[in-house]
Amino acid sequence: MIAFVISYFIWWINNQILGKNLQIARVIINTLSVISIIYLLFGILSYLIEGV
Repeated sequence: MIAFVISYFIWWINNQILGKNLQIARVIINTLSVISIIYLLFGILSYLIEGV
């Protein structure tokens, strides 16, 4: 959820200040998506290993 808020904020800044450069927005969105997926995978692995 936090990653989506941050990505929206970055997208807004990108559109307002950087002049709608879509290439930078794609890089930022892809980076945040990968970080979110890795975070979820680590959370799932932690849950499975600890058996909570």
